[in-house]
Formats: sequence, C-alpha cells, structure tokens
Amino acid sequence: MMKNRNNLFTIFVILLSAVVLATLGYYFQCLAESGGAVSPELAVVVINVLIFSTVPVLLVMSRKLFLLERQEKLVKVQELYMGHLQELVRVTRAQRHDFVNHLQVVYALLKTGKTEKAQRYIENLYHDVRISGEILRVNIPELAALLLVKMGIASLKNISFTIEVDANLNMLRVKAIDLNTVVGNLVDNAFEAVESLTADKRTVALRIFETGKHFVFQTVNPGFIEKEFRNKIFEPGFSTKAGNRGFGLASMKSVVEKYGGKVLVSSFKDRGTKFTVLFPRQQRGR
Repeated sequence: MMKNRNNLFTIFVILLSAVVLATLGYYFQCLAESGGAVSPELAVVVINVLIFSTVPVLLVMSRKLFLLERQEKLVKVQELYMGHLQELVRVTRAQRHDFVNHLQVVYALLKTGKTEKAQRYIENLYHDVRISGEILRVNIPELAALLLVKMGIASLKNISFTIEVDANLNMLRVKAIDLNTVVGNLVDNAFEAVESLTADKRTVALRIFETGKHFVFQTVNPGFIEKEFRNKIFEPGFSTKAGNRGFGLASMKSVVEKYGGKVLVSSFKDRGTKFTVLFPRQQRGR
C-alpha cells in the first residue's frame, strides 16, 4: 500500500513538472520572439494557465492520497481483528477439547465413587469459569474477545492469569482498537516477564477499576526492572530481551497519551512489577 502511494506521488510530481515546464517554455519562447517585450496580457495568460493546470491536478492527487491513507488504516484494523479472531477460534477449539476431557475425568471419578476428588477437581475448574465471568463484565466486545485470547495464551504457556473488573467502561471514551492496543501490550509485556520464571512465579494479574478521576488498567507480575531501564522501556526499539524489537510499550504509551492519559511503572524486588495506565474520566474524544 505504501509503495502504491509513493508511485502515485511520483506520477503526480512528474505530471505537474511537465505542465509547469511546458508552460514556462511557451512563455520564454514568446519572450524570445518578441525581443524581450511581452505584453502584460500574455503574462497574465501564462500565470492563469499555470494556476488552472496545476491546482486541479494537485486537488485530485491530494484526494487520492487521502483515500489511500484511509484505506491503508482500514486494512491495518482489519488485519488486527482478523488476528484476534483467528486466535479466538484457536483458543475456543482448545477449550472445547479440554472441556470434553474434564467431563470424562469427572465422570470417571464419580463412577468409581471418588466424590471428594471429583469435587476438588470441579472447584479447580471453577477458577477458569469465574475469570470468564469477569470478562463478561467488561461490556466492550472487542476487549472481551482480546482477553479470552490472552487467557488461552496464558494457559498454553502455563501462566496463571487472573482478571478483576470493577468498573463501568461504558463511560470510557477510548476507541476499542486503541484500548486493545493498550491492554494487549500490557498483558503481553507481563507474560514475557514471567514466562522464563519457575512455575510458581508465572503469575499475572490484570485489574480494571475506576476512581473519581480515572479509569485504571493495571498489570501486576513477579520480576524486577532496574531503575535506569524504567523510562527507556518506552523508547521505540529498546528492549531488555534479545530478539524483541521493543515497540509494544512505545506504541502503548503513544496511544495512552493521545487520550490525555499516562503510564506509571513501579518495580520492587520483593513485590514485583506493576504497570498502571490511567485514562481521565473527563475525556470526551472518541
């Protein structure tokens, strides 16, 4: 898409240059034939030709470039949602398969009279059901779908992912795609921080709540970020992990600031790392 836009811009410059050169060539030819004396009427004609030949071309090409820009953004949005949908389908299939296995285990335990073990097994399953209930409280379908995908990814990576929702997000004036960018990068960053830790420390908590002035999205996970890195992690391209391009947090911070919000980071060796995103409640742009 970018290549096509650059090609159109190049064609536009060539056409405009050709018109200007042709008009100027005609003007100087008339100037030479008249011995350096050209009537004011001819000068006005030349100027009018330049104006009326270049302005329409400029307007048409500007409109085409604008439409291409909108189309490119639409394609990016569609690609993002397609990626989420594909992940959601994959997670749903995996959960369906797991559900059948769980039913078989519970049936076998009950069949053999091991009711207490069956009860404990069901209690463990209830944890996942409770998280799904929290997701339903989000009231933003796009964000709910994203969180379902992240739950599936956490399960595959053996990460304990908990979600707490205590906010009415109907009043949050942030576009769904931008909100997903923020929350998605928050959660991905937390997953990356814990996936190399021991099993008992692979825990991530996402908290969504509101205060009198802000809507708050917060992740908490084990791990420690050195003080000198806490500002650098938001710089494009910076990463503490090999092979990671380091653009996720930079993109997230840019989106948050677009809505007048801010990102806070706190990290302690004994209490872990906390990323907090604050969106002002008074924000009305959407």
